[in-house]
Amino acid sequence: MSCKEYWKRKTLIIGEVNSGKTERTLKILRDLIRCRKDPIAVLDLAPEKIRGVGGKLPLSAQEKKRVIFFSPEIVPPRLSGKNEEEINAFARGNCQRIEESLRAIRGKALECLVVNDVSLYLHAGSTKQLMVFVGGISTLVINGYYGHYFGDSILSRREHEQMEILMSYCDPIFFLPALSPISR
Repeated sequence: MSCKEYWKRKTLIIGEVNSGKTERTLKILRDLIRCRKDPIAVLDLAPEKIRGVGGKLPLSAQEKKRVIFFSPEIVPPRLSGKNEEEINAFARGNCQRIEESLRAIRGKALECLVVNDVSLYLHAGSTKQLMVFVGGISTLVINGYYGHYFGDSILSRREHEQMEILMSYCDPIFFLPALSPISR
């Protein structure tokens, strides 16, 4: 797909840990930067890489100058929490910081938003609220975890459920490591 095929669409890239979601998102973002003059915002929700999981979009300094960049502090709940209570507290804290960034994004006249690792929002936030925040943005490119790496927990079930709701808003959807999109 070329950048024209992503414009005015809600693209979702999902898959297991380390399946290439961030790399695919970065490729699309670079294509959009190359062929669009409209302002592009990037909301990077990925935590710093920990135990081989996570990682921010590796944007160059030049690329960061070409986008409106938001990256709130994120604590990876399942990798940092010692018990379910602490995991949920980290998820709620992340959600509050992410919503501050979403409010700032909503206040800008944007046509394009790229979100790296929306899963961190969906741990405690909702797809419905996310869509309210980004409702005026015509082009969305979003990636997120949708797999079994983290096992079964209340947080994992919630994340999975919210990701499935997000799928209903998006077209195309890329399930990685598959190479082709699923169109609705």
